Amino acid sequence: MIETVKLTVRLSNFYKMSWINKAVSIALLLYIIVFSLYALNTFPPLDVQNNVYGFTTDFCNLIVLIFLFWIVQCSELSKQAYVFSTLGLLLWSMGTTADVIDELVVQPYWMSVYFEDLCRTMGMLFTAYGLFKTMRFVQSIHNRLAHELITDDLTQVHNRRYFYRHVKTAPSTPYVILIIDIDHFKAINDEFGHDEGDLVLQQLATKYNSAFVNNAVFARLGGEEFGGYLPTGNISQAAEFCGQLIDIAHNIKVKQVKQLTVSIGMALQSANEPLDKVMKRADMALYVAKNNGRDQYKIAP
Repeated sequence: MIETVKLTVRLSNFYKMSWINKAVSIALLLYIIVFSLYALNTFPPLDVQNNVYGFTTDFCNLIVLIFLFWIVQCSELSKQAYVFSTLGLLLWSMGTTADVIDELVVQPYWMSVYFEDLCRTMGMLFTAYGLFKTMRFVQSIHNRLAHELITDDLTQVHNRRYFYRHVKTAPSTPYVILIIDIDHFKAINDEFGHDEGDLVLQQLATKYNSAFVNNAVFARLGGEEFGGYLPTGNISQAAEFCGQLIDIAHNIKVKQVKQLTVSIGMALQSANEPLDKVMKRADMALYVAKNNGRDQYKIAP
């Protein structure tokens, strides 16, 4: 079962964090406390009543940055995304802390330059790059999931979901549907083992996938059954192609002692015929090919 992680920002997450996350979180909190106490007790105070608006806005900015920093610590990010986001928000928070205190006391010029402007600017740059790395990380996960969604895990060819979706949206009509089934596959598993059966599926799928070109689509429908989509209305060409597929199967030897054979049912789409009905006719043709001795193809009427 796949383990899923839910993003939460509860304070109790602190106990579940790694020591690095805990260390940087504590470091930021200590910096804010120590720097604030130092500045308030060292530098001459300002009239707070004249700086209420500036203090309020800067303080709200600091709270937002601390919250963003906490979200990063609670998230499962890539290493680079985490490092740059953490470093950027850490520096940005340091600069904003000095900005908040600047509304309460008269800070020296060097502190305004290095703790406010420089830290804030560097923090923004690192945070922006961390955000870029985060988006790259999310995009890579999206691409991987999108690939897995339409790919059969064992054979690495298209799966049933992709096959149906592609054929239903394909512009070419009429088209030909093939249903290909490995003959006596259960006997192969029983005699040679499931590992050999999986190897046969992989070998056949790889060879067949290479044979389907020019917008033709090949997919594993399930078990030892495969599907083919040919964007053509020429039934003679399709029949010739089926003969080639049967010959390809003959080139695969199970444990070098048994020749592999397949049976194929083929159906040409009639005018406005939905895919489900074409598939059903191809499946009936496959049934006929099986009953007539296997290792052959049959065309649905």
